[in-house]
Amino acid sequence: MNPTTTPLQLSGDRRLSTAKCGATRWLEQVQLWRPSDPDRLRTGDHETAVLLLGGTFDLVGGSTAWPARGARKEPFGGRPMAVFLPKHTDFQVSNGSGELLLVAARQPVVRDEPTGRATLANKPLLPMAGSGKSFDPNSGEWRPAETFPTAPESLPPRRFERIPVGACTVERVLAPDYKAATLCIDEVVLAAGTTLAIADIPRRPAADEALLFVRTEAEATVDGQRLAAGDHALLLDRAALASCRVQAVTGRTYIVIAYAGKGA
Repeated sequence: MNPTTTPLQLSGDRRLSTAKCGATRWLEQVQLWRPSDPDRLRTGDHETAVLLLGGTFDLVGGSTAWPARGARKEPFGGRPMAVFLPKHTDFQVSNGSGELLLVAARQPVVRDEPTGRATLANKPLLPMAGSGKSFDPNSGEWRPAETFPTAPESLPPRRFERIPVGACTVERVLAPDYKAATLCIDEVVLAAGTTLAIADIPRRPAADEALLFVRTEAEATVDGQRLAAGDHALLLDRAALASCRVQAVTGRTYIVIAYAGKGA
């Protein structure tokens, strides 16, 4: 198969810009959100990974609150913070300013809905009062309600593996073994004059397709395609993902790699 890289158009206003992914199997959309104070979005029939690009906010996902989240002013410096949102989940921000990146992916088709113990293992249905924990019948243990697949979860920097790749360091935000059904997420910043071959990333998540969000201070290239200063989104099929090279020609370049499909 010939590699295919497809540019996407982010459109909207300063508050919310969206690029739909079109006729893909997994990826639904990418959004750049500069929320009002307060502000709110809701996920649709897809799971969503949220990366705090810069700023600090009080966050609420569903019924769970995470105050004063955010550890950097801009994506070019500092470690990421993320939130995982299941489908049909309200996400609210307040008491802050900044911008967030949201990547949404479609869910695998569920042919047999879980029943009995399997249902309880997916949903935090038996909370222990005042503990923030729910019972998992598979392990026989009480574990944090956020860790169940159907629950929103806040992911601080200490949760992320840092992976050296040449002169840069990849932050593994959503690892392949994370509870997300479809998405894996890597983030990396390239210094001016450096190049990243995605195939060189150790333990790169297997995926059917991927989305690149690229913010460059000056000029960058993706497989030789020139990107001017600003924000860009590109779709990569499996072949393009395996061969993709990103170069920060002049100025720093920030990259989010959203892998979708988990090897389906």
